Amino acid sequence: MSKPPFVRAADVAGEFRTPPRVSKLLLAPKFGGVTGLSMGMNITQVGSMIPDHVHEDSEEVLFLISGRARIVIEGEGEWEIGPETAFYSPLGKKHRVENIGDEPLKLVWVYAPPLLSHRE
Repeated sequence: MSKPPFVRAADVAGEFRTPPRVSKLLLAPKFGGVTGLSMGMNITQVGSMIPDHVHEDSEEVLFLISGRARIVIEGEGEWEIGPETAFYSPLGKKHRVENIGDEPLKLVWVYAPPLLSHRE
């Protein structure tokens, strides 16, 4: 029987990171199936953030499922957003996502092409 073309986020333990958050890699070339992108989920604790980082070679799009976030993009500005909002971080720009709400921030991210660590 072949591997199913889906994964349940609840079945993926994820990786705990500091500042407090969990990142779950759900679909990636290293798991088989997809080739041109990777997709995952991030759960960021209240008062925490996905700290400043840059992607030089991969576009990143995100979809906020629940919570309230402040998005800060170097040289572009900062915005506060709520649930069911899609956003992106421009290639080569430092950016971060802060949890400014009173519940865990849940978001889905997609990289195209996938990050090197998602390919190997």
